[in-house]
Amino acid sequence: MRTVITIPDQIHAKAKQRAAELGISFAEFARRLLEKELETPTPQGDIEAICGMVSGSPFDMARDGNEIAAEAAHWLSSEESG
Repeated sequence: MRTVITIPDQIHAKAKQRAAELGISFAEFARRLLEKELETPTPQGDIEAICGMVSGSPFDMARDGNEIAAEAAHWLSSEESG
């Protein structure tokens, strides 16, 4: 399928330069970027919400990691259910 998009001049120039460095056409470079973006999993959760899940005193992730992960999973499941 053929499509037309508008790209700012500066981004177009950088993309063409990067494609040339890779030894591929601009079109192939754009296809690869789109494919990579569509294959990348969508991040789950809001980082601000995740940061607020753990409360209390400072912790040692190596020592307390399993407990912290369990607390976070419990918090997330309670948010999803209600």
